[in-house]
Amino acid sequence: MSSLIFHIEEHEALVATDTLATSPDGRPFKFTTKAFIIPHLGMIIAGTGAGGFLGKWFVHINDRMIVRDIDNLDYHAPRNFASNWKEFTQGLSDPNGDLTATVYHFGFSKQTGLIHSVAYRSTNNFRSEPREYGLGVKPECTVPEAYRLPQDIRTMMDEQRAIQRSRPEAERIYIGGEIHIHRLTKEGFRAYTLDRFGDYDRDEKAIYENYRPTT
Repeated sequence: MSSLIFHIEEHEALVATDTLATSPDGRPFKFTTKAFIIPHLGMIIAGTGAGGFLGKWFVHINDRMIVRDIDNLDYHAPRNFASNWKEFTQGLSDPNGDLTATVYHFGFSKQTGLIHSVAYRSTNNFRSEPREYGLGVKPECTVPEAYRLPQDIRTMMDEQRAIQRSRPEAERIYIGGEIHIHRLTKEGFRAYTLDRFGDYDRDEKAIYENYRPTT
């Protein structure tokens, strides 16, 4: 699972994610990218939930689809998501049926010239769910009054982490690594690292310990 904070306006999309991926039991597994830019479509895609599904969707869009913008992609996305999800989940160990994924699209519409935003959830059979402009956070946290972005993103993610640590391990969303920012405007894209969590080095060490040869 992931932290995802985004703010959408008519002419700007700002998307923030963490970079920690964990094993099913919550142990650090790797650092990873949880948002991708698609320059030829003027889009950013981001995701939460099952690790690896977003990356496969990015490759599917880039290598196998002929679409012109976010609206055109939205027409085809639900059907393609459903078939990709079936293929993705085949053979995976999910005894409790808890595996889920949500993918978000942010991008400029060629028809309106404005940014559109759509969510697709495996729990809703990946039906298209257009989103309003404004702020979105996942998982929950307190949004500061008169918030400033990206300045307040670290504060919000710190609170997300604190909330999750208070929950039983089986119910936690694990957030860590670095905070990556992806920004889209009419001028193009900007992607950069905003900050690094204090336990980054500990998690990195744990990740590489997973691959240490056993004797």
